[in-house]
Amino acid sequence: MEDQSSPLPAPHRRPRLADAPPEFTPLHLVLEGGDAMIVVDRPEMVAGRHSEADIRLPLPDVSRHHCRFAWADGSWQVADLGSLNGLWVNDRPVQQAALEHGDRLRIGGFTFVVYLHGAEGEPSLYRLFKTLPPPRRLAS
Repeated sequence: MEDQSSPLPAPHRRPRLADAPPEFTPLHLVLEGGDAMIVVDRPEMVAGRHSEADIRLPLPDVSRHHCRFAWADGSWQVADLGSLNGLWVNDRPVQQAALEHGDRLRIGGFTFVVYLHGAEGEPSLYRLFKTLPPPRRLAS
C-alpha cells in the first residue's frame, strides 16, 4: 500500500530540514542594501523566475531555473543551470562555485551577500539585522 502522508510520490518529495545531515547549516542570502533576506533551509534548492522554483526571483533577467544551491561535503555550492545571464560570485562569472562567508552573489538583477553561520568573523544575524534598516519584505 502506498504512503498516504504526502500527495507526491517518494522521488518527488523535497528533503526537509529534519532530513538534512546533522552538520547542515542553512545559508542566508541578504539582498544588498538590506531590503530582504532569503534563507536556504534545505540541502538542495533551485532559484529562478518560474512559479515552482524553490526560491522565486521575479525579474525578467532571471531565468526560469537559474541556479541550484546544494549542501555538499560541509559547504554550500551554487551551480548555474544554463541561465541566459549567468551566475556571478564576487563579480566573476562562474558555472559552479563554493560559497564563502561575505561572498557577493549575483543572480540576474539581484545581488546578495552570503552569510554562513559559524564562519570566522561572522557577525551574528541578530547584530547584522540590528544595524540594518527594517526589511520592507522578506523573500522566500
